[in-house]
Amino acid sequence: MLNRLDGQYLFVLPLPLTAPGKNARLYGVVLCRTDANLNPLSEYEILRCKLPYNALPSPAYLYTLDLNVDLLRDGICESKFINCLKSHFDNKNLTVVTFSARHLQALNAISLRCFLVPDILQKPKSVFDVKTALNVASIFGTQSFTAQSDLIANAKILELYENEKANDHIARLKLLIKLFKKLITDNYKIAAYLLRPTADKINFIRKSISTRDCLALLDNTEIKIIKPIKLQNTLLYALTCNNEEELKYEAIDLDLMYMIAPLSILTPDRLQKLHFNLSNTLSILKSSSEDLIFNTDTLPYKDKFFMNLNAADMAFYESIGKKDPHSLYPNMETDSQVLSNHLFLYRCENFQGTLTDQELNKYYEYCVKKMHKDLPVFLKEAKMLANNLEENDEAGLKRIRNIIRFAEEL
Repeated sequence: MLNRLDGQYLFVLPLPLTAPGKNARLYGVVLCRTDANLNPLSEYEILRCKLPYNALPSPAYLYTLDLNVDLLRDGICESKFINCLKSHFDNKNLTVVTFSARHLQALNAISLRCFLVPDILQKPKSVFDVKTALNVASIFGTQSFTAQSDLIANAKILELYENEKANDHIARLKLLIKLFKKLITDNYKIAAYLLRPTADKINFIRKSISTRDCLALLDNTEIKIIKPIKLQNTLLYALTCNNEEELKYEAIDLDLMYMIAPLSILTPDRLQKLHFNLSNTLSILKSSSEDLIFNTDTLPYKDKFFMNLNAADMAFYESIGKKDPHSLYPNMETDSQVLSNHLFLYRCENFQGTLTDQELNKYYEYCVKKMHKDLPVFLKEAKMLANNLEENDEAGLKRIRNIIRFAEEL
């Protein structure tokens, strides 16, 4: 069955410390490269990323993944971390397989903080999100099951779970490989469709724009019909309408690895099973005006960031990422206070050895102020976790005490 795959595969499991978004932080990633038959070509590796002193993790993520708080300040700085991953990802013969593209998008946030173009997810041949594929398979596949939001929960439902623990990150990566194998075996057509090269997916959308065809999009378990309007890099502007007849003009970030397919996927039997009124939805879309007010809230943070930069700012931004860190200095020529602050934190978080004593003191003062602001929220969230524990859950209480200890020691 697996001989229908080609190229190499890089299985990447992100270990998030925070919710997705512009401030997303990672504990690290778990990696393993395989051949087309999914035989390992590398060791299973945990690449850890150092959490800077001006950032706090989310207690919920620390608790759920049972992350070791004593290792948060270990690992390599974000600049080394993202450049190391870029060297892994930059291969047009490689498919990256992950679970939850939303958390893998933290690599875009890290790229922005490091003055790099946030295009790391466009470097490999394709990115395959097992979570998306399971959602698609649960609706359109050959087996009846309810896809879950958690990797281990999906493994349990599909009878692949062998008592792997949340804090055994390599065991969870092996579970990801098992889930991928099962998708290939049980739902090959769905997997093959989602495994198409990124360039082919982009060309399919461009063609739909020129032919003005509507398409089906699956967002988690919600089906939307979309009318593509224009495409800018990996940002698709489209009119969208769901089964509740909610019409919107929004931006769709293709880095989130949605399933976007021709309407032919919605066969009469599937429409009946889903209770989806396609004719009404299409009628609303086709009669709608492209002058509908655009929902700016749907713009990805990386696009919002660059929209606020002028040509001089962009030139400055692009130049910093290419410079030797030791050549960076305070008050480099930019009229942008945003980029000036951005540069200061970039140097502080990654290259403290290049700072003057005055800059170091300024950074420490910034960290103290930020901790005073963020710590009460952190402790409140940790105590809420404790209050929600089941009675006599001593192991859970011990983990939460460690989380609170980490905060108090700051």
